[in-house]
Amino acid sequence: MTADLHGISTVTPHLRHCGAATAICQQRIDVYEKARRANPSRWSRQIRCWRQPAEVWINKPPEEPNSIQPLPLILAA
Repeated sequence: MTADLHGISTVTPHLRHCGAATAICQQRIDVYEKARRANPSRWSRQIRCWRQPAEVWINKPPEEPNSIQPLPLILAA
């Protein structure tokens, strides 16, 4: 399998969040492998990589939070 770990591999965010994505992707691997064995002449490359990435973020927090800088006070007139 190739190492294509972009996104969440065609599962919904809900499936990823509830933990079902790994089982679904394993089932897809099994289906693809079975199809490849049944019709090897139709496959010119390896099957698609269905592995799930270890972490998925929408907005990944920074590694080290920035130190909090005090804002200057504005003098009222």
